[in-house]
Amino acid sequence: MIYYFSGTGNSQWIAERIAAGLGEETTNLQYLTDEKTALETTVSAPVIGFVMPTYMGDIPWLVKRILLHFHMDPSSYIFLVMDSNNGESGNAFRSFAQAIHHAGAEMKAGFNVQMPGNCLKSSEEENRKRLAKAPQTVDEILRQLKDRTVNYHHDGSDAPDGFVENSYFYGKHSLKRLTLMTNFVVTDECNGCGLCAKMCPVGNIRIIHEKAVHGGNCAACYRCLHWCPKNATLLNVPTLKHRKQYHHPEITAKDILNAGAEKSSQEEN
Repeated sequence: MIYYFSGTGNSQWIAERIAAGLGEETTNLQYLTDEKTALETTVSAPVIGFVMPTYMGDIPWLVKRILLHFHMDPSSYIFLVMDSNNGESGNAFRSFAQAIHHAGAEMKAGFNVQMPGNCLKSSEEENRKRLAKAPQTVDEILRQLKDRTVNYHHDGSDAPDGFVENSYFYGKHSLKRLTLMTNFVVTDECNGCGLCAKMCPVGNIRIIHEKAVHGGNCAACYRCLHWCPKNATLLNVPTLKHRKQYHHPEITAKDILNAGAEKSSQEEN
C-alpha cells in the first residue's frame, strides 16, 4: 500500500507511479484525518510506502497527527519519499521515523525528489527541468524499492512532546507561521464556485455570500491558491503575493477530488 498526501499533485503523481511499478494501490492520507478512523487503521503488508511534500524541512503537521494513530506491521518494509522545491527533506526523515516508531514500526528507506514547489517561487524553466527529470528519479527509486534497499537507520527516538503542535506550519511556532497560514486574500474575482472548500483537507474554507472565507486551521497544502480557476486566492506576503499558480501537469482537480468522492460514496453505502 502506498499512502500519500498532496496539494498541487506532485506527491500524488509520484505515489501513483511508484504504486504502478510495485503493483500496489494508493490511498490518500486525507481519508484518515479523523482521529477515530486513524486509530482503527491497521496496516499489514510486505511493503508500506508514504509519499508527501516537504514543509520547511519537515513532514506536514497533518500527516504527523495521522501517523501517531497508525498501527503498522513492524516486519513490513516501510519507506518514505519526500518531494520538495530544492530536493532536500531536512528533518523530515527523522520526524517520520519518530512518528512510526511511536507505533512500533521502523523506517527502512528514504528518498528525495525535486519538484516545483507550492510556496517558494521557481521559474518556469526551473519547473520544466524538474518535471523532466522526475520520471528518471522516480524510476531509480523504484529500482531500489524492488531491491528492498535499506538506507536509513533510526536513532530509536520516539515522537517528542509537542510533535504536532511544534511543527512550523501548525501555528504555535515562534515566528507565528510568518503569516503564511492566516494572511490569505480572496479577491473580487472569486465567484463562490466552492472548489477550494471542496479541496481543503481540513475544512478550513467556507463559502459565505458567494465568496470563499478562510478559517485558522490551515494545512499548508495551498490547494486553494493553486487550483482556483479564477486565481482569486492570494497570499498577502511580500515574497509570495504575486507567485504564479502551479499544479502537476498530469494531475487534475478531478483527480484530487475523486478519492474523497469515492470515500463519501462508500460511507453512504
